[in-house]
Amino acid sequence: MAKSVQLTEHVMITNGAHILYTYDELDPYIENAASFIITGLQQGQHILYIDSRPRYELVMEKLRERGFEYEPEWLLYVDNQFFYRTFEAFSAKEVHRQFTELLQPLLDGGIPVRTWGHVEWNRYLPNEEELIRYERKSDETVGQVGVLTVCAYSGRQLSASLQTQLMETHEYVMTDRKLTRSSLYEKTGSEVIFPSLSEHAKMQSEVDLYKKKLDFVQVISHEVRNPLTVIKAYASMLLNDAKKSLQPGSSAVNKLSGIVDYVAVIDNEIAHILNTEQMLSSEALWKTSAVSPLPVLQEVVTMMEIKARTQNMKLVSSIMLDGSEMMCSNVIGLRLVVSNLLSNAVKYSFEGSEILFCAHAAEGMLHIGIKDYGAGMSRDQLANLYRKYEKMNVNKSGQGIGLFMVKKLVDHFGGDIQMMSEVNQGTTVRIWLPLTRTAPQ
Repeated sequence: MAKSVQLTEHVMITNGAHILYTYDELDPYIENAASFIITGLQQGQHILYIDSRPRYELVMEKLRERGFEYEPEWLLYVDNQFFYRTFEAFSAKEVHRQFTELLQPLLDGGIPVRTWGHVEWNRYLPNEEELIRYERKSDETVGQVGVLTVCAYSGRQLSASLQTQLMETHEYVMTDRKLTRSSLYEKTGSEVIFPSLSEHAKMQSEVDLYKKKLDFVQVISHEVRNPLTVIKAYASMLLNDAKKSLQPGSSAVNKLSGIVDYVAVIDNEIAHILNTEQMLSSEALWKTSAVSPLPVLQEVVTMMEIKARTQNMKLVSSIMLDGSEMMCSNVIGLRLVVSNLLSNAVKYSFEGSEILFCAHAAEGMLHIGIKDYGAGMSRDQLANLYRKYEKMNVNKSGQGIGLFMVKKLVDHFGGDIQMMSEVNQGTTVRIWLPLTRTAPQ
């Protein structure tokens, strides 16, 4: 089995991968080249970068924006006009010889390396057979020595027939926006799609920023939750006294009830953020064991009834479980799934409306349904539901990570999720999670 190598922090591809990059615009090309170089430097690799001098200067400018004040010592730049012999007829043999001569000293010294080469021509259009011969030989070489290699071409210079032939000699095909396995590559495996290098770098930057925010919340959580506990205790005491001495529904009783509710909601939101951090920073959330769903659902529904009440909404629930049901899951994960979906239902519902929640067991599955009559979603929004950091409404609070997390957890627990929605008509969510057995009586 072929070994894997890290393309970016969270994307693994085949060791010695040969990537065909056809780009359309200069800006994303520079972003992708810079991300490729930075990732390699972060992993202690040397980079052989073959490109035109103007594009190289733009890449260096991008590196300086990312904190590299000087040209990295491990970055070897070669002018692509010299390397690809652009002022004479393209020779697969000569170009491959130069490629080997540049790589060999690094490989002999046991130095990990990745390469990026922008192939282009000026006076002479390359003989397609000669170019494919070079790419086929390169594919064989980088696969043998385990060198991650990107071959970049301007999409405006490639004919359809030449691009098709190039896809046969490259395991991966990259565009400005994504990276996929080549469907024409002889040794290709199952299809897989990644974001492009620059897109992944942006996503990773957002993850890092989100983690910093979570770290801040964790630091202050104890300072915030302690006084919240005191406020809740005093408010509950005053509320009990007021109920004894005042008429139900009086202004004082309602205000004290509101204080108790809002404190409970704030405390729950802090706990939810901390649980999300646990998902991002550890493997604890993904460990499964036998879990009884009934108490988890009851706990979440009780809290969401309070949250709905603070927004002048009503959560109507029907949980038809007897407590004997068991599933392979974990408490935190199941709680996050249901609380995220119910929280969204409250967030996007109209004031004064109802939210429906139901749960029952049938045919070895736990069935969960949630329905609201709120803002709803368009077809385009539904198509992008489970993308990380994809917010359905920019005017609402949140990090845009909830539904991505829900989908990951539902899949991890062996279940399925379905969402139907219409703009201004509301949203219906259905979840099926497998039950394993009934608890001992």
